[in-house]
Amino acid sequence: MKGILKLSEAASMGYHALAVLAGSSNRFHTAGEISKMICGSEAHLAKVMRRLVRAGLASSTRGPGGGFKIARPASEITLLDIYEAIEGRFETADCMMDHPCCKENNCIMGSLIRSVNLEVFEFFRSRKLSDFAESCILGEETS
Repeated sequence: MKGILKLSEAASMGYHALAVLAGSSNRFHTAGEISKMICGSEAHLAKVMRRLVRAGLASSTRGPGGGFKIARPASEITLLDIYEAIEGRFETADCMMDHPCCKENNCIMGSLIRSVNLEVFEFFRSRKLSDFAESCILGEETS
């Protein structure tokens, strides 16, 4: 992944898998089908899908014709819901370090880290899966 903002592969897979499922909410897809659509590892996706099922964002069924489908309308699922299902609670920070090396808000990065974290949080909180699912039809971008 390029750029300064990094999301885990698991979070990226969760976003893409749910976008695929939202684009075909009337049928189940196996982890194998979804992994091919999003060009990811089937084994890793299966773990991600279990987290999404536990969070109530996807549902699953076993057996022939089984697999995964979206559990709620895409218009009711925020990007923050997906992120937190995969990564846990979104936490903002004032510094890149996990220990207090910067004294009294005198971080080498100034307020950049906090403002970027808050901007990403607001983006995730305000965007719905439905805002993106329509551009993802069975894992292929439309032109």
